[in-house]
Amino acid sequence: MIASKPQRLYRGITWHAGRWLVKLRHRGLDVTIGHYERPEDAAWAADFARYLLLGLNPRCWGPKVVRPNFPPSDREEADRAQVLRRLFRGHVSIDLIARHLGEYDAAARANREGSAG
Repeated sequence: MIASKPQRLYRGITWHAGRWLVKLRHRGLDVTIGHYERPEDAAWAADFARYLLLGLNPRCWGPKVVRPNFPPSDREEADRAQVLRRLFRGHVSIDLIARHLGEYDAAARANREGSAG
C-alpha cells in the first residue's frame, strides 16, 4: 500500500521524497534550503530564509512570494545555521543576509519580550 501524501498546512513548503522540502528562487536561481521531517520545521525554515532575503515587511515581498507562516522567533542555532549555509551556497549576498538578520533578531527579541510580558 502506498502512503498518501500528507496535507500541507503551511505555505512555502512541498512534500517530496517522504519529507517536507523548502526550496526558494533568488535572482533566477533555485536555492534548496533542505528537507524536514516535521512541517512546522520546514515552514519556519522557509519563513526564515524569506525574511533574510526579502526583509521583515511581507507587503514588500511581491505578489508571487507566499506570506510568512510565523512571525520572527528565536530558534536553536543549528536550525538557523542550516538555513544560512544553504543561502550562502546559493550565492546570496552576505551583506544582504547580515542586514536582514539584524532586523530579524531585533523583531524576534521584541516578539519574545511581548509574549513574556
